[in-house]
Amino acid sequence: MDIRFGFIIACLAILSVANAISKEYSARMIAAKEKCQKEFNVTDSVVEDFMKRNIKPESKSGKCMVHCIMEEMGMIDDHKINTEQVKLGNKEKWDDPALVELANQVADTCDQEVFTEGRCKCLVAVEYMMCLATHGDEVGLPHVDFEDSQDS
Repeated sequence: MDIRFGFIIACLAILSVANAISKEYSARMIAAKEKCQKEFNVTDSVVEDFMKRNIKPESKSGKCMVHCIMEEMGMIDDHKINTEQVKLGNKEKWDDPALVELANQVADTCDQEVFTEGRCKCLVAVEYMMCLATHGDEVGLPHVDFEDSQDS
């Protein structure tokens, strides 16, 4: 019985490491979040709802914070989604090539679904990030808690 329990724990540890987000990516995301949260004076609860629960911000400042984060991460250039950078970020984020491929497919899907032309940059950013979250869930991408991944 003890051997099986140890095996299960070892398997779970391997799975959690295989799906781990890189510390470098996590650190960049946290720095972007902190900068943009301060710049747009957004409450911790709004940030937590967005980053942990995929609840889109309703306020203009919350939406523009999302745009700011995407800009800081290189995901938006000149008010347009930078898909190439999103995919480079996927490579940096995920250790597992299968997760990178799934994330890239999600990015391609969202490029087709989220229209940017003539629209508010903050609204586009929120719609794009919500699209990534929704389709990421659909294909089974693991949820990431950036605060916890710093400790890994």
